[in-house]
Amino acid sequence: MRIMNSLPPAHGRPPWEVLMKYRLMLPLWGLIIANHTTLAAAAPGEPVIPEHTVSIMSFDARADGATDNAGAVQKAIDTVAKTGGRVVVPKGVFLCGPIRLASHVELRLEKGATLRMLPLDANFPSENGRCLSFISAKNCTDIKISGAGFIDGQGAAWWPLARAKKLALRRPQLVTFERCERVLLENITTIDPPNTHYALRLCKDVTMRGLTLRAPGNSTNTDGINISGKNYLITNCDISTGDDNIVILTHSAKDWAKPMCENFEIRDCKFGEGHGVSIGSHTSGGIRNVLVENCSFERTTAAIRMKAHRDKGGLVEDLTYRNLTVTGARYPLFISSYYPKEPKDPSLDPGTGAPAEIKPRWRNILIENLTVSDSQNSIIIWGLPELPITGVTIRKAGFVAQKGALVFNAEKIVFDDVKILCEKPPSLRTHKAGVEVITNCMEMLKL
Repeated sequence: MRIMNSLPPAHGRPPWEVLMKYRLMLPLWGLIIANHTTLAAAAPGEPVIPEHTVSIMSFDARADGATDNAGAVQKAIDTVAKTGGRVVVPKGVFLCGPIRLASHVELRLEKGATLRMLPLDANFPSENGRCLSFISAKNCTDIKISGAGFIDGQGAAWWPLARAKKLALRRPQLVTFERCERVLLENITTIDPPNTHYALRLCKDVTMRGLTLRAPGNSTNTDGINISGKNYLITNCDISTGDDNIVILTHSAKDWAKPMCENFEIRDCKFGEGHGVSIGSHTSGGIRNVLVENCSFERTTAAIRMKAHRDKGGLVEDLTYRNLTVTGARYPLFISSYYPKEPKDPSLDPGTGAPAEIKPRWRNILIENLTVSDSQNSIIIWGLPELPITGVTIRKAGFVAQKGALVFNAEKIVFDDVKILCEKPPSLRTHKAGVEVITNCMEMLKL
């Protein structure tokens, strides 16, 4: 049931008078919360690796920083794969071309070890129009990368060429797993990938913990963790990079009733430069059941970020974000069905008649215990006129920002105990939006 159409402009009155006029009765809150059904997913299964260990040094690897050790490392992996076990990279700098992991194999980088990808070269190994990923696996079970070592992508030479569109082939990603099950990535530091640090496509039962990811904020498309599939647990990671810190995305689904991506838990992580925890822009396969909690965002471009193309969308639902702190972000809370760019004003778009199944659908989103300071924007929720965003609850949140909240083409949007202190009024602007304001939203004032 639509309870109210929208909050009108203040027309010179103090914002809190407008909010008080449309303050709703508290019992409605219970009805709204009852509809939020994000579930706590069970911990993903971890890989089982047999107790058998070999060193790459047994296969004539050389830690001279100049020899291509891809052959030695691959021989070690292939040998261990016969029974399962651990391949150890000892202390030293090992230059290496692309390698492929196998089922029941752990690649362990000891403290002081660096596995360094080959530099940019016209003869870099490639396949199907793309440079091969540095470390890859496909259709594997029980795989692991661990240790206190480094994986170095030597990406600095690639980034300016990518920006200038002067690369004949697509850049290599650092670690790529496709359709793998029971994956553990633990304690490794990745630095300067030519493209993405970790790309895990349609994987299942994945644990990522204690990872450190580093690339300059202006490095081109260096996504941190790019994931799709089911049952992910990401904890205690420290990510500062040049694009999305973490992004969940998916492409076309064969069965619209069964989302391709579900059950993601991201907690106790620290985010520096980058575009925050993102969903999209491709969401057509469906995404469900995401929990992000106990994380900090320091000078990220965005923090909570949901984005989708108008004609490449799908159903995204049951998302919970809680206990988050955001400092110095441009977009601390951003939900948009207009990726990559919104119109100058929502009134300029009358809507389109394209089939609903290809449009972004956002629903059942809860954001609570959110603290935002020193940010450019506060809240942006911008749906399509023909398909509004629906069911977003923001509870116990405080924003200190230059600009107030924008809620356009949206329904069943709830502000409960939300405080927005902004430099430029109004604190809340709406367009074709159903906004329900309840309990203790009195301090939406100009600084």
